[in-house]
Amino acid sequence: MRGALQGKMNRALLYHISGFFIAPPIGALTWVLLNGGVSEIFGGIAAWAVVVSWVISVVIGIPAYLLLKANGCITFRSLTLGGAIISVAPWLLLSFPGSTTRSVVGQTIIIENGSYTTAGLLYQAEFLLGFGFCGAVSGVVFWLIVRQLVTRPSN
Repeated sequence: MRGALQGKMNRALLYHISGFFIAPPIGALTWVLLNGGVSEIFGGIAAWAVVVSWVISVVIGIPAYLLLKANGCITFRSLTLGGAIISVAPWLLLSFPGSTTRSVVGQTIIIENGSYTTAGLLYQAEFLLGFGFCGAVSGVVFWLIVRQLVTRPSN
């Protein structure tokens, strides 16, 4: 009896570790594909994106998951929405102009006189929506991995 219980606990831990190891890079690589194409998958930006996704997962994702789990809210919707929010949050916090007085991307003025232009706000919204989509992809992948723990009845 004790061995069977320990085996279930080990399996549950393996699902969680696998989920936190696999899901974030899937979202990061989705971002690389959407922004750079297939040729960038084996480039430095992909490696950087994967590492950043793991860091964000450890710093924000694991505590968020534990909070959801403690409240009994591990669902497809909560993990998908949670993945999107977790992916967007750091970039949203880093996107305040601060002391930047002017920023131009291509020929589009993003920040002028320390404030976002209308084009800049649209650029930021599109950028953040892209991150949110990729975070949602990670959330779906995480759900696909851990759903066995949530949907299977206890024996």
